[in-house]
Amino acid sequence: MVRRKKAGTTKLGVNTKGKRKLVHCERSYFWYVKEDDEDYGRIKLFIVSDDKKFIVSYEVGQSKQVRIPFIVVMGLEFGGLKNGGRSSWVRVQTPLWDDEVITPGLVKTIIEWSLMGKESLVFVDWNGNVIC
Repeated sequence: MVRRKKAGTTKLGVNTKGKRKLVHCERSYFWYVKEDDEDYGRIKLFIVSDDKKFIVSYEVGQSKQVRIPFIVVMGLEFGGLKNGGRSSWVRVQTPLWDDEVITPGLVKTIIEWSLMGKESLVFVDWNGNVIC
């Protein structure tokens, strides 16, 4: 009997239907942009690794807003973040990226920045205000 993989999924269960694939450092990431119904319809970029250890979302258009840009870390893998015991999402201040149009180059930049080691992270609340 030959088992076939379901269309639109990888062997670990990431739904790839409607997502773009980016391979970086021999690792596959899937990304897509959509309206986030759980966040007042804001447009978000979602990036997930094929093993689901790296999952982030980034609100599109933050470069044009007054508040500090941030990324939401939903997975356990993120440079500079100790993951032991963390049971919820965290929001981390990011550099200012040109994010009016989401391109594979920007997705790669976000992945690289997210995975690199960082001496310290600036945590923000859901509105982008720095948490002391």
